[in-house]
Amino acid sequence: MNINDRPAVADMTTDLGQVQVVLIGEFHDQRDHHRLQLELIKELHRQGKKLAIALEMFDLEKQHILDDWVRGETPLKEFVARYQQGWSVNWAEYDSIMLFARNNRIPLVALDAPPDIVKLVTYKGAGALGYDSLLRLPENTTTEMLPSYRKFMSTVFRTHDIPDFMFDNFCAAQGLRNSAMSERIAGFVRENPQKTVVVIAGVGHVMRRAIPSFISKKGISHKIVIPKVDGLYEELEGDDMDYFVSFVE
Repeated sequence: MNINDRPAVADMTTDLGQVQVVLIGEFHDQRDHHRLQLELIKELHRQGKKLAIALEMFDLEKQHILDDWVRGETPLKEFVARYQQGWSVNWAEYDSIMLFARNNRIPLVALDAPPDIVKLVTYKGAGALGYDSLLRLPENTTTEMLPSYRKFMSTVFRTHDIPDFMFDNFCAAQGLRNSAMSERIAGFVRENPQKTVVVIAGVGHVMRRAIPSFISKKGISHKIVIPKVDGLYEELEGDDMDYFVSFVE
């Protein structure tokens, strides 16, 4: 589907409004992907949906930062500085989404596992997780993943500067992130059943083999939107998304 096909986009957004969770993927530095995310958020808001926006770029221990921002208690300059402390992607990629949420008092949800825990598992494996680390993660967080997702990770792994012997640890860390984010989403849905949760995260997290594989087990209805990127489609399976959106004029 093309983003410029307005009737098709309208039909898609109507469909998205029927579920509890809408997952919209991204390549973090692609401006078109964030334009798509913002457009769908605005359209769902226009339809009268009570929204929350869940963000990969803030780990769950930074929830207070997002709460202060949405309440209007944090100046823009200070919030940008806090954003940059935990995420290397230029603020300009997300500024419109963050400002729209603040201006419309849309709750923002910090999703990701704490980075030091992710780093620990990446370098030392899941066995290194101690009691103190587990207490900082949502209950029921696991490092498990579907075999098909592990296969996808073997492709992603080639783009990271990590020795081959660390592949198992890399998979465990990504499995932990997907599981922790899923538990955060599920917890928010359980406590806020009237909300439609829009998840903003990388394609590798929103594809059906990742976060959705966890939340579907909890009976949470969801739809997946993935923006088209050259070379990406070959790595995806037909069931990985509900909508595959291109940006060709």
